[in-house]
Amino acid sequence: MSQVISVRRPVADASFGQALKNAVAAAILTAILTVPVLGLQLKLDGYQVVLERHWRPVWIAVAAVFLFQLFKPWLMRAKSAVQLPAMPAMGAQQQRTIIWVLLAVGLVWPFFGSRGAVDVATLALIYVILGLGLNIVVGFAGLLDLGYVGFYAVGGYTYAMLNQYFGLTFWECLPLAAIASATFGFLLGFPVLRLRGDYLAIVTLG
Repeated sequence: MSQVISVRRPVADASFGQALKNAVAAAILTAILTVPVLGLQLKLDGYQVVLERHWRPVWIAVAAVFLFQLFKPWLMRAKSAVQLPAMPAMGAQQQRTIIWVLLAVGLVWPFFGSRGAVDVATLALIYVILGLGLNIVVGFAGLLDLGYVGFYAVGGYTYAMLNQYFGLTFWECLPLAAIASATFGFLLGFPVLRLRGDYLAIVTLG
């Protein structure tokens, strides 16, 4: 019995030592990243810009990351020991019902929601569409496109220019912005269509 205890104790000490090293490294990295963002803030004082120091958010972020990394091995073991109940599979009829309900809520929402809520929902759905397009390019086509958001920017910039300088409405700018974005995507995608792997990623990133 004493031999078993003597074997397990060094293993536990080594695991705690590695967790402590990871926690300290993560805390230092968090401090480096959060000090310019949360710790130093520019405030307008009359006609001067004053640099103010706010260390409380930095210390909170560092402490949270340190504690999480320190107890992460034990949390992972506790998570693996917990058996979550299996969710029943959703049938095709239930999926169609949920889709129709979501569509109905989406159509009714702008008439009953506030302007701020509608703007937030619109922004969220824009990024949902962006994620779905990236899922098609990377997931189904198998092409690693690191510059995917560039075509999204082309469409947004085209819409802004047409609306600002030509006075076109949203529904007039929408197809034109999509055509401009697709055109730039075709001009970039056609020459590099035969590339695979890292070469395609490098071209799209450039």
